[in-house]
Amino acid sequence: MPHVTIIGGGIAGLATAYYLQKKSREAGLSLKYTLVESEPRFGGKIATATDKNFVIEGGPDSMVSIKPHGIQLCRDLGLADQLIPTNDDRRNIYVLKNGRLTPFPGGYRLTVPTEFVPFALSPLISPLGKLRMGLDLFIPPRRESGDESLGDFIRRRLGQEALDRIAGPIMAGIYVADPDRLSMESTFPQFLAMEQKYGSLIKAMRQAKQNGASAGGGQTKPPAMFTTLRGGMADLVDALIDNLAGELRPGQRVIGLRPLSPGFEVTLQTEAGPQTLTTDAVVIATPAYVAAQLVEAIDPTLAGLLGKIRYVSTATVSLGYRRADVAGQHDFNGFGFMIPKSEQRQILACTWSSTKFDHRAPGDDALVRLFIGGDGREHLVEQPDDELVAIARGELREIMNLTAEPVVSKVFRWPKGNAQYDVGHLDRVSQIESQAQNLPGLYFTGSAFRGIGIPDCVKSALATVDQILAQYGG
Repeated sequence: MPHVTIIGGGIAGLATAYYLQKKSREAGLSLKYTLVESEPRFGGKIATATDKNFVIEGGPDSMVSIKPHGIQLCRDLGLADQLIPTNDDRRNIYVLKNGRLTPFPGGYRLTVPTEFVPFALSPLISPLGKLRMGLDLFIPPRRESGDESLGDFIRRRLGQEALDRIAGPIMAGIYVADPDRLSMESTFPQFLAMEQKYGSLIKAMRQAKQNGASAGGGQTKPPAMFTTLRGGMADLVDALIDNLAGELRPGQRVIGLRPLSPGFEVTLQTEAGPQTLTTDAVVIATPAYVAAQLVEAIDPTLAGLLGKIRYVSTATVSLGYRRADVAGQHDFNGFGFMIPKSEQRQILACTWSSTKFDHRAPGDDALVRLFIGGDGREHLVEQPDDELVAIARGELREIMNLTAEPVVSKVFRWPKGNAQYDVGHLDRVSQIESQAQNLPGLYFTGSAFRGIGIPDCVKSALATVDQILAQYGG
């Protein structure tokens, strides 16, 4: 009976185990697996805490709705009735400009205006900045092939002000990345395709909007951009664990990996000392730098390629307030705000979690979550909890006039937790996949490669499962 060892118990490793179990059964294939996680808990960056009835997310708070794999996993696990969308009737977003919260204008899709009036009236962009963005209609497409950075792309099409005030906070903020290093091919390839097809991002977005209106007769309400679980994203982890029938080994670290041709010998560090597993296939669902350490002894070239994928550290600080304490200070009417680097603040962004989703705070109390660290600011993550809370409160005091004492505070740190898709990333991934073919039965999956969010990790896991089942005739 084939045996698979999955190293890494984050969402990619858990989804690999679940779909390996599910699909092998459906195919009538007898298969065993062992899931190994170095930490005492499964879930990786998915972590939900409950304190005084505040539901606090430490990592991802939701899934992108238009990417189906995360929501489908929830449905497969019987969680469909627990899925809830964002409160899009309160979907106001703000950008900090000169120390003040400025509404993000309507009619935008990511960084591109699709409606003239909101764009023209918005104080977010200066008159010269708006004129420069309008030149997108006349600037010819890029002739060179190959990857380029987000910063270069936006400057070329829409100008520096659009990069600073819109694209940097939104698009680079998704990846907690430096826009001048972030790969367009790996993150927003649709914009490259739009430029080549329509010669203009504005034209492309307007056409997409017209196509959407025509398809829906102008009456179809678009789905919410994000979807979460009523009790928090950790419910997804709990449901996965409850459904796994294989061998689960939390709190055990892989310290050795040796090819046997066929198969592998996996050495684990356990409380009882080192133990070995003989297995037919190995799935590595860890950060790339951990994967590099695991394969260093058996393929230094592969380890070197994996080691080229950079990571940065981040932290989140969540603060819960009683509504009576913040009355008159702020109305929390929106999903939160983003901060351009030019504002030189100590936080990256802030989500008003209790407005964005229901069931995040008791009654009408307020829960906010602030993001700290990332490219160029990793030193802040090393501060003790009380210092990070003080930084968060100080920023909220200056930006939102929020002076009340929080009744709940919670800090989550993610050292080297965010993969950076630098320019040329897809070429590196292709090289990794090609080099890994020298070790039959070894697979890589997870956020280091072709997508960082929960849906992308699940999609990656599904692709890996299909490859394993193909190997064993399933």
